[in-house]
Order: sequence, then C-alpha cells, then structure tokens
Amino acid sequence: MNTTQSEFSGAYYDGKSANKYPVRLRLSPERLNLKFPDGRQIAWPYSTLKLTKTGSQGPFRLERSTSNPDSIPESVVIEDPHFLHAAHQVAPGALGNVWNQPHKRPVRYMLLILALIIIPPFIFAIWVYAIPAMTNAIADRIPTEWEEQLGQNYFKTLFSKPLDEPDPETRKALDAISKRLLTAVPNQPYHFQIYVHPSKMVNAMALPGGTIVVFQGLINATETPEELAGVLAHEFQHVLKRHSTRNIIRSEAIGLFALIISGNSESMTNVILQAGSVLEHLRYSRKLESQADAEGMKMMLATRIDPQGMVRVFEKLEEEQHRQMNELKKDKKKTDSKEKNSKEKNKNKKDSDETGITLPEWTKYLSTHPEGKDRVKVLKKMSERSVQKPEPLLPGFDWKSTHRKTKESDFIF
Repeated sequence: MNTTQSEFSGAYYDGKSANKYPVRLRLSPERLNLKFPDGRQIAWPYSTLKLTKTGSQGPFRLERSTSNPDSIPESVVIEDPHFLHAAHQVAPGALGNVWNQPHKRPVRYMLLILALIIIPPFIFAIWVYAIPAMTNAIADRIPTEWEEQLGQNYFKTLFSKPLDEPDPETRKALDAISKRLLTAVPNQPYHFQIYVHPSKMVNAMALPGGTIVVFQGLINATETPEELAGVLAHEFQHVLKRHSTRNIIRSEAIGLFALIISGNSESMTNVILQAGSVLEHLRYSRKLESQADAEGMKMMLATRIDPQGMVRVFEKLEEEQHRQMNELKKDKKKTDSKEKNSKEKNKNKKDSDETGITLPEWTKYLSTHPEGKDRVKVLKKMSERSVQKPEPLLPGFDWKSTHRKTKESDFIF
C-alpha cells in the first residue's frame, strides 16, 4: 500500500535577517507545521501562504503573508522535488492550482495545444459572422425615434456651433431635390433634415435618423442640381439602410469583444485586436458605401433624374480626393525638408516622404469610400441600362445661385 510522504526538511528565514535556520515541515490537511531543532513549533494556515516555484523540480519557496506590506515576510525553502506533489495529495489545491502538479503537466500542455487549435477559429467565427449578424439584428429593431436622437447627439458633438440656415435659394433647391428623390420610398419612416456647412470641403455625410450634412464646397463643385441629387441619393441610402447605426453598434461590439478576449484594456492582445477591428471596420464600411452607391443610383432612375449627374459628381469626388492626397504629400515634403535643413540630418537617412504621411482626421471619412474609378465604373454601367427618359430637375432654376463663399472648416471628425 502506497503512503504519501508528509514530512520534509527545509530552511527557514525570519524576514528580519539573512540567517537561514534548519526546520522540519509536516503537511496536514489544514496547515503546514514547522518544527525547529530547539523544539519550538509553529503552524501556518495554507490560506496565509504564497507558493513560488524557483525551479522545474524545485526548490520551492513558501512565503507567509503579513498585515504590514512593507515588511519582509517569513519564508521556508524546500529542496525536495516531491514536496509539491505531496502537498497536493495531503491538502488538494491548498498551495496552488492542481495543474501545477508535476504529473499533470502533460495533460496541461495537451489542453494548451488544443486551445490554440480551437480558439483562433472560434474567435474568427465570432468576428466575421456572429458580430455582423448581431449588429444587423439589433439595428433592424432600433426605433426610429432613438436613431433620430442619436443622430442629433452626434451632430452636436461633431460641430462646435450650430449651423446657420442656408439662404432661401439653396434651401428651396435642397427641399425640391429631396422631395423628388424620396418619392421613390413613399413609406420610409424618417424625417430628413439637411444642413449646409460653410466649409470648403467637397463632401457630405449622413448621421443616424435622417440628419444629412452637405458641405458648401460640394455644392460649389456641382454644376447642375442632378449632380447634387446624386450625392443626396447616396446619403439618403445610408440612412434608409441604417448604415451609420450599424457601424456604431458594430464598433461598440468589436470593442467589447476585444476587451473580453484580452481581459485588459491596455494589454498587447487588446491593442492587436483593436488594430484588427479598424481594418475590419474599413472593409465593412466600404461594403456599405458600395451598397449606398447602387441603391442611390436606383433611386435616381426610379425618380427619372438624369443618372449622368450622379456619375459626374462622383468623378469630381474622385478628382478631389486625388488632389487632396497630392497636396498632403507636397506639404509633408516641405515640412520634412525644412526640418532636415535646420537640424542638418544625416545625408544617408532614407527618405520616408512617400510612406510617412499623416492625414488630417477628416480624411478618414474619405478613406472608407471604395476606389473612385471602381465606383464610377459601376455607376456608369447602371446608368447605361436605363431605358427611361430623364425628366428635368428644377427647370429654369439658376444653379449658380447656390454657390457661396466658403471658409476653413471647424468640422471635428
């Protein structure tokens, strides 16, 4: 019959000096008993002990916690490699997790390898399938009133001050174009509100619940009401398809999932997962942009607005995006050149102008759009399939009357 060893030799440290004292240790179910050569005995409850394994087979160090965090704790060191196994036999789990037992190590390693095989596909499935499915399920059930309030909250956050009402001519044009486009979706639940921002940016954006912001730079870049209608049709579809709402829910879900997986918002795992979420969010947004393009063109065709207007305006947006990127590269080169001259940088330093571009925050909105040439190509194909003759939009209206002076943006993105 096998018996478990319960007594061991060790070295005792009192925490007050560097002296080492020989001691006999006896394991019991509730405590560790220490017996000194002079006959003195003390008992340490396992709950007060902290185990530190300093080698693969020992020695093992047991420290006794004290109420004073600044004091050096008492401790014992046991050289016998069988100590930990015996401790788990006499008092299971008292000195740490059962998986620390030497005879359990092969099982522990096997489970670790199995986890490494199973967990990555599991995370991938949640990331690619479960989160999008959950996002769509939640977004489709959110009340319109909640979306409208969310959009207004974002609107107040994005802009430092309220936007002025556009001039009567511009308001008249916006209302007429919107009314015409929305006849394609007569039963839609949103109350659309279109704002004009005086910025020179050539862009527009849609917020949840029907809030649309058109930048004056975009209006100035259009030559006909049909061109602005193409942009508004695109932005209307973002709202009707709840794209902004889905992106907000998805972003929060990915952030929460990354935090759960990493267990620490500042850990390296969380940083990696968050970086992955940015790339995934970019891909997801481009998919939604393509959908807004296609559905926007369908809206143009359904309301008999010349589809070439949408093609032309997106060609202009493509040109504007390239122009902005080229300006950013030139500015970056000028800045780096000045720094190089003033600091007399090493002549052999590699030029990082082409890859070290730091883009302004607002260009992130542009970056979510599909490649300009690709989207224009798709829109052209859709417009060529149309057999209906377009009807004039705002006949007799002087479109240049909507063009106004612009200013530097206070837009926060």
